[in-house]
Amino acid sequence: MAKYVGVDWAGSGWCVVTLRDDGEPETDVVASISNVWHDHGDAERILVDIPIGLAETGQRACDVRAKDLLTPTRHASVFWPPVRAALSARTLADAKAITEDHGFKLSNQAWAILPRIRELDAFFALLPEAVGTIRESHPEVCFAALNDGAPLAHGKHSAEGLAERTALLFDDDPGLEAVYDEAVATFIDPPPYARRLGAEGRADVVDALVLAHTANRSAQRLGTLPSDPPIDDMATPPRPMEIVYPAV
Repeated sequence: MAKYVGVDWAGSGWCVVTLRDDGEPETDVVASISNVWHDHGDAERILVDIPIGLAETGQRACDVRAKDLLTPTRHASVFWPPVRAALSARTLADAKAITEDHGFKLSNQAWAILPRIRELDAFFALLPEAVGTIRESHPEVCFAALNDGAPLAHGKHSAEGLAERTALLFDDDPGLEAVYDEAVATFIDPPPYARRLGAEGRADVVDALVLAHTANRSAQRLGTLPSDPPIDDMATPPRPMEIVYPAV
């Protein structure tokens, strides 16, 4: 029974949506990528919204293409990740200085996800066989692809943005509405002391859902930015610098 997994960092854990060819979908919130692999290492494809391959210098081609695709409304959702030399920086000032030496500026948003980038990087070093199964994607790029190539008009945390995203998902696969409702009821609707996700976690569920929906496609129905991704050969093991999206 093939399964396909979407994973999005939700502030206090990884929000995980699992779809199957024949069987019940699942939603979960787990502590680490290692937990994801322990539960789903047999998946056909796992898509995660965190940079995986890093450039030695300059900006990654996949991020440049993604920003171009999402202009003018959603391009700010793409953060320039650090160059590989900045990955081990202990302070924001150090990370910014190293990145600027390599041709661009590191944003505070990119700094905020640096621990997650390190987590993926260390995970692949320990489990190189996961390269190729766990791949990088970006929810906004996926939604633009589902929207006939046009970036969405509203931010994901607004009521209008949530309506845009769920309409696209549920129109493409009506069965996804029940998966979304189950995740909200389980992880967001309980009282504050019992929640696994924050009160605004609906956006994280939707992001994980579109990644799982994208993963649940044949290889022939997937594209990458860029179409021939360069390789981060400074990493061990080497890995592509790509963003996977649903090719229409």
